[in-house]
Amino acid sequence: MVSVLIASTLKPVEDVRAFGKLALSLGETNKYSLFIIGFSPKKPKSKQGFRFFSSMSHFDSRIDRVLAQARFLFRLVQVRPKILICCTFELLPLASFFKAMLGYKLIYDVQENYRANLDLNPGLSAAAKRKATTLIRQAESTAKVDFYFLAEKCYAREMPEKQPYLILENTFQGEIQNRGILHFSGKRMFKFCITGTLTPAYGILDSVAWFREMLKSYPDSQLEIIGHCPVDSFREILTQAAKEVPEIALRIDANPIPHADLMKGLLRSDFALLPYRNHPAIRDKMPTKLYECAALGIPVLISPNPLWETFLAGFAGGSSLDFSDRHTAVAQFEKAITQPFFTSSPQESILWKTESFQFQQAVQNLLS
Repeated sequence: MVSVLIASTLKPVEDVRAFGKLALSLGETNKYSLFIIGFSPKKPKSKQGFRFFSSMSHFDSRIDRVLAQARFLFRLVQVRPKILICCTFELLPLASFFKAMLGYKLIYDVQENYRANLDLNPGLSAAAKRKATTLIRQAESTAKVDFYFLAEKCYAREMPEKQPYLILENTFQGEIQNRGILHFSGKRMFKFCITGTLTPAYGILDSVAWFREMLKSYPDSQLEIIGHCPVDSFREILTQAAKEVPEIALRIDANPIPHADLMKGLLRSDFALLPYRNHPAIRDKMPTKLYECAALGIPVLISPNPLWETFLAGFAGGSSLDFSDRHTAVAQFEKAITQPFFTSSPQESILWKTESFQFQQAVQNLLS
């Protein structure tokens, strides 16, 4: 069996991409011994065919984040993989330095454009941004990477130096659930849901203000916000907002919330909200929730975005509206629900199984 180590720092050990897609797809081949390093508040329990290690257990701890490097190196020497997949830039320096000594092939799974993402943090000073940009550039400029996986099509244009590459989008791990055509005209109570990482740049407060306007016409409606909120000050703002509006149910945490819990939140809702702002670091990306909601048959309400609108138009999977315009909130929503949703089934290209073979083949080719 060929040993494969899949490593990240802040992503959970059972991350929906690193474990749920990459590791499980390799496990299907029965060719690999699979080891996964990731965030875990408790000592992770291994599963048959997969061994888990904790990178760190305190999300906000700078000391723990430094120690994560030592833990990564220890596991690297312990496992001595033939394939190492790094899911974050901060592990690349150590991975590059020890590559020749330990003799593995190095893959960088590019899940984010980390330098572009710095613009999403308004609290970052100019000096801190310059320092972070330099650190990311230095880490990613290594010549030791044998292959790149890109989580977004736009990354090939934004980061042309990352060659050779294979685009592996954040498609849905599972099957399409056909719930039939959905009609909402005449309905008076709606359940809305926001899931995932919660930051100001993702328009969360816009959606809260939008929902407060909706309550004036649909007073029995509910908004559930569930997800990882890494910024303490923003977590306090959301907590206060929920206290002011009893119809908002809040489940937020400084640590990542299990993906299964996010899925349960989506499945309880009539509409998933994607109120992302029109930011250069966001607008060309395909949010994972678009694929998830398309496969689960959950309509989405999105901020105006031609890329997302084109994606949804093929099966009437949602509608766009301006979450920042409170004066027309109800009118925009009522216009959206005059149409039926999911008038046809999404194509299977939204599913991970359409990408998994290419992924498996890419890994196999590195060993040839």
